[in-house]
Amino acid sequence: MDVKTLSEFIEWAAQFDNGQYLFRGVSNDEYEIEASAYRRLPEAEKNNTSKLLKINQVLIEKARSLGHDQKNGQQLSDLELLAELQHFGAATCLIDFTRNALGALWFACQQSSKGKANGKVFAVRSDDPVRFKTVNTELIKKDIDCFFQLDENNNRYPLYQWQPKLQNNRIIAQQSVFVFGGAQIETEAECVIIECSKDEILNSLDKLSSINEASIYPDFDGFARLHAHNKPHIEPDAQGYLQRGVEAHQNNNLDDAITYYTEVISLDSDSSIVPLAYNNRGSAYQSKDEIDRAIKDYNKAIKLNPDYALAYYNRGSAYQSKDEIDRAIKDYNKAIKLNPNYASAYNNRGNAYQDKGEIDQAFKDYNKAIKLNPDYALAYYNRGSAYQSKDEIDRAIKDYNKAIKLNPNYASAYNNRGNAYQDKGEIDQAFKDYNKAIKLNPDYALAYYNRGRCWLHLKNWQEARSDLKVAKSNGLDIISAFCNDYENIEELERRHGVNLPEDIAAMLTPPR
Repeated sequence: MDVKTLSEFIEWAAQFDNGQYLFRGVSNDEYEIEASAYRRLPEAEKNNTSKLLKINQVLIEKARSLGHDQKNGQQLSDLELLAELQHFGAATCLIDFTRNALGALWFACQQSSKGKANGKVFAVRSDDPVRFKTVNTELIKKDIDCFFQLDENNNRYPLYQWQPKLQNNRIIAQQSVFVFGGAQIETEAECVIIECSKDEILNSLDKLSSINEASIYPDFDGFARLHAHNKPHIEPDAQGYLQRGVEAHQNNNLDDAITYYTEVISLDSDSSIVPLAYNNRGSAYQSKDEIDRAIKDYNKAIKLNPDYALAYYNRGSAYQSKDEIDRAIKDYNKAIKLNPNYASAYNNRGNAYQDKGEIDQAFKDYNKAIKLNPDYALAYYNRGSAYQSKDEIDRAIKDYNKAIKLNPNYASAYNNRGNAYQDKGEIDQAFKDYNKAIKLNPDYALAYYNRGRCWLHLKNWQEARSDLKVAKSNGLDIISAFCNDYENIEELERRHGVNLPEDIAAMLTPPR
């Protein structure tokens, strides 16, 4: 996507409102995402992981030998030292990202050293545990070579993300997140900043969000001068409130986000950013389960911008949550018409068709979603569910396997794969998956219920009672769940060759 104004960029960035994305801005759209240390290597050795590691090991060793590894009386770890060196111009393995899309935009609007050029902002999804590992307090102490070792589970180099807590003011001001490791970084989306618009966008960033050189590169003197008596306090206008809303939304501060979006609407009812504010406020209401209010806002966004694909998609999702499936499908159809590469819309429409029992249509949509995004774990999960509904258990397991490979923390995929194994009579495999699902989500009521069913098959009555009680206490209607699986107690007993104790049968029998 190409943008020429701040409002256009904010609209682009709004699709990444769940806080799971990192952004990087570069001043020349020909630049790719690579560590600055790579630029010190000959062209033939670019992307050589062992060479990248060696450069950083040598840099760390030299810095330590000169006493540059001390800060406030404490010795810095390898990563902490590289972070300090990076922000003072050294070429390291660390790649600067930020959680603030507008901060990345500021960097993209700088003039390129190669002359006039468009800028670019990259968006990278960071919540995939297969691709990204988070540096915690234990990992931060490790030597740098620890981060450049193959993952034994998939024989791939992992990427690491690290958000320093107590580093220099530049890191804090820029909301820096460092990404590094031996793997290539895959982008979710890219936004090109047209060269002739850079200065105007920088002025807007300064005026509306106080993002400027002083705030990006702060020190004590710069901070004091920025807030001197002769610097007027500027109340943000509609665009400024919109950005505050987006930031609050990304941090899941939904009430604050709604307040800011409402301010945008009240200040600037005729602006092109108002449809975005209505859509975003609707999304916040939907996250709060205030579905009718969400739909009203999506309606308003669509009325103001009839070609707003995201608003149709969101309204479809809201209708689907109300079981208004035909309305949902109609909105997904419109979103796909406006954006034929909208993988999420195909996936959701597949769910809607599956809700209607139109499984073949659902398969077509899941297949399309996966074709558009081969790493779309949710689409594999949903297609697995569709296969399971057709008793194509081996195909279902294959899709759940893929979903789990893409997202090893996918508790629902483990639960569903456990159901598939239970359908095949492979009870031991089912137990393993239910145990894993519960380990990942200790409050996962459905996994407790399903594990309880396994215990019933094995006549382990006490364990079954325990799991069924936990499922019920965690909010699951275990009688309804049981009635979805069996017509009655007699069917369960006949299928599995058991006679349930009276108290367990009572737990699973509808009241008369």
